Amino acid sequence: MSQKTYGIDFGTSTIKVYKKGEGIILLEKNVVATIDSGKKAVAIGEKAYEMFEKVPPSIHVSFPLSHGVIADMQDMIAMWNFMLPNLGGHRKLKGGEFYLSVPADITEVEKQAYSRIIAEGEYKPKRIFLIDKPVADAYGLGLDVEKTNGVLIVNIGADTTEISVISLGGVVVTKLLPYGGNWFDNQIMNYVRKEYNFVIGRRTAETVKQSLVSAEPSDVNVKVTGRDIVKGLPGVIELSSQEIYPIVKDIFQVISSSVRSMLERTPPEISREINHDGLYLTGASSWISGIDKLISGETNIKTNTTKDAQKTVAKGLGYLAEHPKLAAAYVSHLK
Repeated sequence: MSQKTYGIDFGTSTIKVYKKGEGIILLEKNVVATIDSGKKAVAIGEKAYEMFEKVPPSIHVSFPLSHGVIADMQDMIAMWNFMLPNLGGHRKLKGGEFYLSVPADITEVEKQAYSRIIAEGEYKPKRIFLIDKPVADAYGLGLDVEKTNGVLIVNIGADTTEISVISLGGVVVTKLLPYGGNWFDNQIMNYVRKEYNFVIGRRTAETVKQSLVSAEPSDVNVKVTGRDIVKGLPGVIELSSQEIYPIVKDIFQVISSSVRSMLERTPPEISREINHDGLYLTGASSWISGIDKLISGETNIKTNTTKDAQKTVAKGLGYLAEHPKLAAAYVSHLK
Protein backbone atom coordinates (compact mmCIF):
# COMPACT_ATOMS: atom_id res chain seq x y z
CA MET A 1 0.00 0.00 0.00
CA SER A 2 1.11 3.53 -0.75
CA GLN A 3 2.92 5.32 2.04
CA LYS A 4 1.02 8.45 1.06
CA THR A 5 -1.97 7.41 3.13
CA TYR A 6 -4.08 9.88 5.09
CA GLY A 7 -7.00 9.91 7.48
CA ILE A 8 -9.07 13.09 7.27
CA ASP A 9 -11.80 14.27 9.61
CA PHE A 10 -13.57 17.15 7.87
CA GLY A 11 -15.11 18.49 11.07
CA THR A 12 -17.49 21.44 10.98
CA SER A 13 -15.16 23.48 13.17
CA THR A 14 -11.73 21.96 12.50
CA ILE A 15 -10.14 19.77 9.85
CA LYS A 16 -7.82 17.12 11.29
CA VAL A 17 -5.36 15.24 9.06
CA TYR A 18 -3.52 12.05 10.01
CA LYS A 19 -0.59 10.89 7.87
CA LYS A 20 0.40 7.25 7.94
CA GLY A 21 3.59 6.76 9.91
CA GLU A 22 3.61 10.32 11.27
CA GLY A 23 0.37 10.83 13.22
CA ILE A 24 -1.79 13.96 13.14
CA ILE A 25 0.08 16.49 11.03
CA LEU A 26 -2.49 19.23 10.55
CA LEU A 27 -5.32 20.93 12.42
CA GLU A 28 -7.00 23.83 10.64
CA LYS A 29 -10.23 25.67 11.29
CA ASN A 30 -12.75 24.74 8.61
CA VAL A 31 -13.00 28.28 7.26
CA VAL A 32 -11.99 29.50 3.82
CA ALA A 33 -11.55 32.94 2.26
CA THR A 34 -11.91 32.95 -1.52
CA ILE A 35 -11.78 35.32 -4.49
CA ASP A 36 -12.74 34.91 -8.16
CA SER A 37 -16.28 33.75 -7.30
CA GLY A 38 -15.05 31.13 -4.88
CA LYS A 39 -12.67 29.39 -7.26
CA LYS A 40 -9.43 30.39 -5.55
CA ALA A 41 -8.67 30.31 -1.83
CA VAL A 42 -6.51 33.11 -0.42
CA ALA A 43 -6.56 31.93 3.19
CA ILE A 44 -7.83 29.01 5.23
CA GLY A 45 -8.04 28.08 8.90
CA GLU A 46 -7.24 30.67 11.56
CA LYS A 47 -6.13 33.26 8.98
CA ALA A 48 -9.46 33.01 7.18
CA TYR A 49 -11.35 33.05 10.49
CA GLU A 50 -9.60 36.29 11.48
CA MET A 51 -10.86 37.82 8.22
CA PHE A 52 -14.50 36.99 8.98
CA GLU A 53 -16.73 40.11 9.17
CA LYS A 54 -13.72 42.30 8.26
CA VAL A 55 -13.09 41.74 4.54
CA PRO A 56 -14.13 43.82 1.50
CA PRO A 57 -16.89 42.52 -0.82
CA SER A 58 -14.31 41.05 -3.22
CA ILE A 59 -13.33 38.41 -0.63
CA HIS A 60 -15.81 35.80 0.54
CA VAL A 61 -15.32 34.07 3.90
CA SER A 62 -17.35 30.91 4.41
CA PHE A 63 -17.86 27.93 6.70
CA PRO A 64 -18.38 25.31 3.99
CA LEU A 65 -19.51 22.42 6.22
CA SER A 66 -22.80 22.71 8.08
CA HIS A 67 -24.63 20.23 10.33
CA GLY A 68 -22.60 17.29 9.09
CA VAL A 69 -23.06 17.88 5.36
CA ILE A 70 -21.22 19.84 2.68
CA ALA A 71 -22.87 23.27 2.41
CA ASP A 72 -20.56 24.70 -0.26
CA MET A 73 -18.75 22.13 -2.38
CA GLN A 74 -16.83 24.70 -4.42
CA ASP A 75 -15.37 26.32 -1.30
CA MET A 76 -14.49 22.94 0.20
CA ILE A 77 -12.58 21.98 -2.95
CA ALA A 78 -10.85 25.39 -3.01
CA MET A 79 -9.82 24.82 0.62
CA TRP A 80 -8.55 21.33 -0.16
CA ASN A 81 -6.44 22.60 -3.06
CA PHE A 82 -4.96 25.27 -0.77
CA MET A 83 -4.10 22.64 1.85
CA LEU A 84 -2.40 20.17 -0.51
CA PRO A 85 1.14 21.62 -0.33
CA ASN A 86 1.03 21.28 3.47
CA LEU A 87 0.29 17.57 3.14
CA GLY A 88 2.72 16.65 0.40
CA GLY A 89 5.64 18.77 1.54
CA HIS A 90 7.87 19.85 -1.31
CA ARG A 91 6.44 17.19 -3.59
CA LYS A 92 3.10 17.33 -5.31
CA LEU A 93 0.56 15.07 -3.65
CA LYS A 94 -0.36 12.44 -6.23
CA GLY A 95 -1.88 9.01 -5.97
CA GLY A 96 -2.51 9.11 -2.25
CA GLU A 97 -5.03 6.95 -0.41
CA PHE A 98 -7.55 8.73 1.82
CA TYR A 99 -9.74 7.55 4.68
CA LEU A 100 -12.53 10.06 5.30
CA SER A 101 -14.98 10.04 8.21
CA VAL A 102 -18.66 10.67 7.47
CA PRO A 103 -21.64 10.98 9.85
CA ALA A 104 -23.57 7.70 9.91
CA ASP A 105 -26.98 9.39 10.00
CA ILE A 106 -26.92 11.28 6.68
CA THR A 107 -28.05 10.22 3.19
CA GLU A 108 -25.89 8.19 0.82
CA VAL A 109 -25.67 11.17 -1.54
CA GLU A 110 -24.46 13.41 1.31
CA LYS A 111 -21.85 10.81 2.28
CA GLN A 112 -20.60 10.54 -1.29
CA ALA A 113 -20.16 14.33 -1.40
CA TYR A 114 -17.21 13.96 0.99
CA SER A 115 -15.31 11.89 -1.55
CA ARG A 116 -15.87 14.59 -4.19
CA ILE A 117 -13.73 17.03 -2.18
CA ILE A 118 -10.70 14.82 -2.76
CA ALA A 119 -11.65 13.41 -6.18
CA GLU A 120 -12.29 16.84 -7.76
CA GLY A 121 -9.20 18.48 -6.28
CA GLU A 122 -6.11 19.43 -8.26
CA TYR A 123 -4.19 16.22 -7.53
CA LYS A 124 -5.99 12.99 -8.27
CA PRO A 125 -6.09 10.36 -5.52
CA LYS A 126 -5.43 6.66 -5.95
CA ARG A 127 -8.34 5.59 -3.75
CA ILE A 128 -10.84 7.13 -1.35
CA PHE A 129 -12.42 5.21 1.52
CA LEU A 130 -15.39 6.46 3.55
CA ILE A 131 -15.68 5.33 7.17
CA ASP A 132 -18.67 5.99 9.44
CA LYS A 133 -17.60 8.51 12.09
CA PRO A 134 -18.81 6.46 15.11
CA VAL A 135 -16.53 3.57 14.07
CA ALA A 136 -13.53 5.89 13.70
CA ASP A 137 -14.44 7.48 17.04
CA ALA A 138 -14.44 4.08 18.75
CA TYR A 139 -11.02 3.16 17.40
CA GLY A 140 -9.72 6.58 18.37
CA LEU A 141 -10.88 5.87 21.91
CA GLY A 142 -8.82 2.69 21.90
CA LEU A 143 -11.84 0.36 22.03
CA ASP A 144 -11.82 -3.17 20.63
CA VAL A 145 -14.58 -2.54 18.12
CA GLU A 146 -14.49 -6.05 16.65
CA LYS A 147 -15.09 -7.83 19.95
CA THR A 148 -17.19 -5.46 22.02
CA ASN A 149 -20.89 -6.29 22.34
CA GLY A 150 -21.98 -2.75 23.00
CA VAL A 151 -20.52 0.77 22.92
CA LEU A 152 -22.45 4.03 23.18
CA ILE A 153 -20.61 7.09 21.88
CA VAL A 154 -21.86 10.67 22.20
CA ASN A 155 -19.88 13.01 19.95
CA ILE A 156 -20.71 16.67 20.65
CA GLY A 157 -19.21 18.68 17.81
CA ALA A 158 -19.44 22.22 16.49
CA ASP A 159 -22.75 21.90 14.62
CA THR A 160 -24.08 18.48 15.58
CA THR A 161 -24.28 15.89 18.32
CA GLU A 162 -23.99 12.32 17.01
CA ILE A 163 -25.24 9.57 19.32
CA SER A 164 -24.36 6.05 18.20
CA VAL A 165 -24.45 2.48 19.44
CA ILE A 166 -21.83 0.08 18.06
CA SER A 167 -21.79 -3.69 18.48
CA LEU A 168 -19.41 -6.28 16.98
CA GLY A 169 -17.97 -3.81 14.52
CA GLY A 170 -21.19 -2.33 13.19
CA VAL A 171 -23.35 0.72 13.90
CA VAL A 172 -26.60 -0.59 15.40
CA VAL A 173 -28.48 2.69 15.85
CA THR A 174 -27.42 6.31 15.38
CA LYS A 175 -28.97 9.76 15.57
CA LEU A 176 -27.65 13.15 14.49
CA LEU A 177 -28.91 16.15 16.46
CA PRO A 178 -28.58 19.68 14.94
CA TYR A 179 -26.94 21.12 18.05
CA GLY A 180 -23.31 21.76 18.92
CA GLY A 181 -20.88 24.46 19.97
CA ASN A 182 -21.90 26.88 17.19
CA TRP A 183 -25.50 26.83 18.41
CA PHE A 184 -24.36 28.26 21.75
CA ASP A 185 -22.38 30.98 19.96
CA ASN A 186 -25.48 32.04 18.03
CA GLN A 187 -27.65 32.03 21.14
CA ILE A 188 -25.16 34.25 22.96
CA MET A 189 -24.97 36.75 20.07
CA ASN A 190 -28.78 36.91 19.84
CA TYR A 191 -29.18 37.32 23.60
CA VAL A 192 -26.64 40.15 23.85
CA ARG A 193 -28.25 42.01 20.95
CA LYS A 194 -31.77 41.65 22.36
CA GLU A 195 -31.07 42.32 26.04
CA TYR A 196 -28.29 44.91 25.81
CA ASN A 197 -28.73 46.49 22.35
CA PHE A 198 -25.14 45.40 21.90
CA VAL A 199 -23.48 43.62 18.98
CA ILE A 200 -20.63 41.14 19.36
CA GLY A 201 -18.88 39.07 16.71
CA ARG A 202 -18.66 35.33 16.37
CA ARG A 203 -15.15 35.13 17.80
CA THR A 204 -16.23 37.09 20.89
CA ALA A 205 -19.28 34.85 21.33
CA GLU A 206 -17.01 31.81 21.21
CA THR A 207 -14.86 33.30 23.98
CA VAL A 208 -17.96 33.98 26.08
CA LYS A 209 -19.08 30.39 25.53
CA GLN A 210 -15.76 29.03 26.73
CA SER A 211 -16.00 31.14 29.89
CA LEU A 212 -19.70 31.00 30.78
CA VAL A 213 -21.52 28.08 29.16
CA SER A 214 -22.10 25.16 31.50
CA ALA A 215 -24.58 22.30 31.78
CA GLU A 216 -25.09 23.19 35.43
CA PRO A 217 -25.58 26.56 37.20
CA SER A 218 -22.37 28.42 38.02
CA ASP A 219 -21.26 31.89 39.09
CA VAL A 220 -18.74 33.40 36.65
CA ASN A 221 -18.58 36.87 35.08
CA VAL A 222 -16.75 38.08 31.98
CA LYS A 223 -16.38 41.50 30.31
CA VAL A 224 -17.24 41.67 26.62
CA THR A 225 -16.20 44.24 24.01
CA GLY A 226 -18.51 45.07 21.12
CA ARG A 227 -20.62 47.86 19.63
CA ASP A 228 -23.46 49.70 21.33
CA ILE A 229 -26.35 49.80 18.82
CA VAL A 230 -27.96 52.93 20.29
CA LYS A 231 -24.78 54.99 20.48
CA GLY A 232 -23.15 53.41 17.46
CA LEU A 233 -19.86 53.32 19.33
CA PRO A 234 -17.59 50.61 20.76
CA GLY A 235 -18.33 49.63 24.33
CA VAL A 236 -17.96 47.06 27.08
CA ILE A 237 -20.61 45.09 28.95
CA GLU A 238 -20.38 42.42 31.63
CA LEU A 239 -22.10 39.04 31.25
CA SER A 240 -22.64 36.38 33.89
CA SER A 241 -23.03 32.63 33.68
CA GLN A 242 -26.29 32.99 35.62
CA GLU A 243 -27.92 34.88 32.75
CA ILE A 244 -26.44 32.65 30.03
CA TYR A 245 -27.50 29.36 31.66
CA PRO A 246 -31.28 29.82 31.09
CA ILE A 247 -30.80 30.29 27.33
CA VAL A 248 -28.74 27.12 26.87
CA LYS A 249 -30.04 24.65 29.46
CA ASP A 250 -32.87 23.32 27.26
CA ILE A 251 -30.41 22.02 24.65
CA PHE A 252 -28.42 20.18 27.28
CA GLN A 253 -31.67 18.52 28.29
CA VAL A 254 -32.40 17.63 24.65
CA ILE A 255 -29.00 15.97 24.31
CA SER A 256 -29.24 14.01 27.56
CA SER A 257 -32.84 12.94 26.82
CA SER A 258 -31.80 11.80 23.34
CA VAL A 259 -29.07 9.64 24.85
CA ARG A 260 -31.65 8.05 27.12
CA SER A 261 -33.98 7.53 24.16
CA MET A 262 -31.16 5.84 22.26
CA LEU A 263 -30.64 3.43 25.14
CA GLU A 264 -34.34 2.61 25.14
CA ARG A 265 -34.04 1.62 21.46
CA THR A 266 -30.98 -0.55 22.06
CA PRO A 267 -31.38 -4.36 22.28
CA PRO A 268 -31.11 -5.64 25.90
CA GLU A 269 -27.96 -7.71 25.37
CA ILE A 270 -26.14 -4.68 23.99
CA SER A 271 -27.50 -2.42 26.72
CA ARG A 272 -26.09 -4.75 29.37
CA GLU A 273 -22.51 -4.16 28.22
CA ILE A 274 -23.05 -0.42 27.86
CA ASN A 275 -24.38 -0.36 31.40
CA HIS A 276 -21.26 -2.20 32.59
CA ASP A 277 -18.64 -0.13 30.73
CA GLY A 278 -20.42 3.21 30.58
CA LEU A 279 -20.88 5.53 27.60
CA TYR A 280 -18.13 7.58 25.94
CA LEU A 281 -18.23 11.34 25.49
CA THR A 282 -16.12 12.84 22.69
CA GLY A 283 -16.13 15.73 20.23
CA ALA A 284 -14.89 19.31 20.09
CA SER A 285 -17.65 20.59 22.40
CA SER A 286 -17.62 17.76 24.94
CA TRP A 287 -15.42 19.92 27.20
CA ILE A 288 -18.47 21.87 28.41
CA SER A 289 -18.58 21.74 32.19
CA GLY A 290 -21.21 19.47 33.71
CA ILE A 291 -22.38 17.75 30.51
CA ASP A 292 -20.95 14.40 31.64
CA LYS A 293 -22.73 14.65 35.00
CA LEU A 294 -26.01 15.63 33.34
CA ILE A 295 -25.94 12.64 30.96
CA SER A 296 -25.00 10.28 33.79
CA GLY A 297 -27.88 11.60 35.87
CA GLU A 298 -30.33 11.14 33.00
CA THR A 299 -29.21 7.59 32.12
CA ASN A 300 -27.84 6.24 35.42
CA ILE A 301 -24.79 5.13 33.44
CA LYS A 302 -21.18 6.16 33.96
CA THR A 303 -19.95 8.72 31.43
CA ASN A 304 -16.35 8.29 30.29
CA THR A 305 -14.54 11.42 29.11
CA THR A 306 -11.26 11.58 27.21
CA LYS A 307 -8.34 13.91 26.65
CA ASP A 308 -8.00 15.42 23.17
CA ALA A 309 -11.66 14.60 22.50
CA GLN A 310 -11.51 16.74 19.35
CA LYS A 311 -8.96 14.34 17.84
CA THR A 312 -10.49 10.92 18.51
CA VAL A 313 -12.04 10.56 15.04
CA ALA A 314 -8.77 11.49 13.33
CA LYS A 315 -6.85 9.09 15.57
CA GLY A 316 -9.32 6.33 14.70
CA LEU A 317 -8.96 7.01 10.99
CA GLY A 318 -5.20 6.90 11.46
CA TYR A 319 -5.42 3.53 13.18
CA LEU A 320 -7.47 2.14 10.29
CA ALA A 321 -5.05 3.66 7.77
CA GLU A 322 -2.24 1.81 9.55
CA HIS A 323 -4.27 -1.44 9.43
CA PRO A 324 -5.80 -1.55 5.91
CA LYS A 325 -7.03 -5.16 6.17
CA LEU A 326 -9.03 -4.23 9.26
CA ALA A 327 -10.25 -1.02 7.62
CA ALA A 328 -11.65 -2.97 4.65
CA ALA A 329 -14.43 -4.29 6.89
CA TYR A 330 -15.72 -0.76 7.55
CA VAL A 331 -15.51 0.90 4.16
CA SER A 332 -19.01 2.09 3.30
CA HIS A 333 -17.97 3.49 -0.10
CA LEU A 334 -14.98 3.05 -2.33
CA LYS A 335 -14.02 5.39 -5.15
